[in-house]
Amino acid sequence: MKGVLLAISLAVAFTSALHAEPQMQRLSFAIMRNGMQIGRHDMEIATDGATTTVDFHTQIAVKVMFINAYSFGYAGRETWTGNAFVSFQSQTNDNGTRHDVTASASADKTSIIADGKSIETPGNVIPASFWNMAFLTRTAFFHTETGLLLKISVRDMGAEQIATRMGSKLAHHYKLSGGLERDLWFDQNGLPVRYQLRGSDNSVITSEALQ
Repeated sequence: MKGVLLAISLAVAFTSALHAEPQMQRLSFAIMRNGMQIGRHDMEIATDGATTTVDFHTQIAVKVMFINAYSFGYAGRETWTGNAFVSFQSQTNDNGTRHDVTASASADKTSIIADGKSIETPGNVIPASFWNMAFLTRTAFFHTETGLLLKISVRDMGAEQIATRMGSKLAHHYKLSGGLERDLWFDQNGLPVRYQLRGSDNSVITSEALQ
């Protein structure tokens, strides 16, 4: 009888594992312009076995004298299998200018459709979303809002103790150049804690992790 009960328990455990819910991780960032919050960026990272799906949502509104001077909305989805990029799609409204981008990767190429125009590139091209550490081993990217191809260089700036909304945190600093000028900080778990860039008006735009 004990053997039968053990077999049933193992079968139930195995069945439960097969139908386990995907693991979900949520990251949220306050988007700051010269120290004032102008928007929010959210990521949902769902891991189901070897498949990881990331949903992005960004909303920005800049007001001048209580008048909406600039607005930006972005929604994207990215899928990976292990360390291999699989697919991407996004919709962007950049102050009234709309963009639609889709991409899919095969063994030897990535096919991108940006605003109705098709591009085929070598298979190692990935989205310039910088939600994980894959950018450290790549040089070829495509812009997540426009689909434009980018050649990006990464400079390792080393570990830094930075002030965050959760207190002082040790983070690794990377500086990007070549089509996208960015500074990125990742924590010891490989998760982003800060993004920083300069706007077209030379203002400092910083995305700060909220948790």
